[in-house]
Amino acid sequence: MKTIKIFLLLALTFLISGCLKDLRIDEFSDDALSSTLIIKVQMPQGFSYSTQGLVIKLTDPATGLQFSGTTDAAGVANIKVAHGSYIATTEFKHTESGGVIYIFNGTTERLRVTPKDPETISANLPLNVSKTGQIVIKEFYYGGCQNPATGGSYANDKYIILYNNSGDIAYLDSLCIGVVDPYNAPTSGRLSNWVKPGTTELRDSVPNISFAWMFPGTGRDHPLMPGEEVVLATNAINHAASVSTSVNLGKPGYWALYDPILTTGQSVPNAGVNRMIGYWKMGTANQFVISALSPALFVYNMGGKSVEQFVLDTYTRNPGYATNRNFDVLMIDKELIVDGVECFRNVTDTKRLRPEIDNGFAMTDGSGQGQSVHRKVDEAATAAAGGRIVYMDSNNSSNDFEKRATASLLNK
Repeated sequence: MKTIKIFLLLALTFLISGCLKDLRIDEFSDDALSSTLIIKVQMPQGFSYSTQGLVIKLTDPATGLQFSGTTDAAGVANIKVAHGSYIATTEFKHTESGGVIYIFNGTTERLRVTPKDPETISANLPLNVSKTGQIVIKEFYYGGCQNPATGGSYANDKYIILYNNSGDIAYLDSLCIGVVDPYNAPTSGRLSNWVKPGTTELRDSVPNISFAWMFPGTGRDHPLMPGEEVVLATNAINHAASVSTSVNLGKPGYWALYDPILTTGQSVPNAGVNRMIGYWKMGTANQFVISALSPALFVYNMGGKSVEQFVLDTYTRNPGYATNRNFDVLMIDKELIVDGVECFRNVTDTKRLRPEIDNGFAMTDGSGQGQSVHRKVDEAATAAAGGRIVYMDSNNSSNDFEKRATASLLNK
């Protein structure tokens, strides 16, 4: 019996240290080293769908240790966990008549469980609601590749693919692209600067840092048919001509995130490449910076406002740089955001995008690996659409995206 107890204690110590990141609930039996979290899911006002059968995921950001449980008829899950500090998340979809798809996502603040706490701790998990959009981020290639000629990494070939995931014509006119402040996901449990005062909850607006880009057009100049895609590049040239492991981003019809005055540090786009409009810039950088490690990217619209009025209404000082105006941002209301993807370099990184936009994260193995994050195909929805590819869109990149060993545009 002593041998068994010693073995259990050693195993638990190993788990809590973070060496084992995933554990089944029934493996925890030592009450001295665990507690029960009682999580109750709360629907947003105006919605009364059932919350039974939802999977609640608990993650300790400091260690990556994870637990999960399923809600009962009352929307409550009882989950036994090791002592630590946890964030609870869940999500589900509901399709209404007429094809409107509501996405419900929720994330709690940190829930601390220590030996001094009661054996059971209760917390609410309020859900946020959003709708799926026509246009989604299909692929994000941001880490670059290895250059065989130099033996180093090459990161000038970043690109984004947008895709019309719906069965109706979409229009790119006035659609905007931005990256989120901070450029890299906060590490070691540190929070974003953009949280509501006195809480760990992110604000209802997303900070667009440094550059803001917009498709030109007056409303119907740039249609995107169902199942069609469009490529956006930071340097819209044929990178494969000089780096054999890179991609050709200089093809006619592609779009360049380039301005001849604002981005003089970037390559002049090849002939036939369209140019986005750099409608706002802050700071002294002469290049549009996308992190090669852990960027967060989002697509949004201006809600019908003119560019001048939109900038006036959204321009905000960065609380992380009180005396440095180079880091000021545009705060984009979550209701204007069409899609977003949050990228981590480690599961213990901290979120910058609210759960309504992205309730998870995507990852590659690091910069210079030639990898991209790519949206997964929704097989059932694709079959229902008669073979037109439909990609997964639950507003949770952990579920919707996969890491691909090579960029999809390689050798195309």
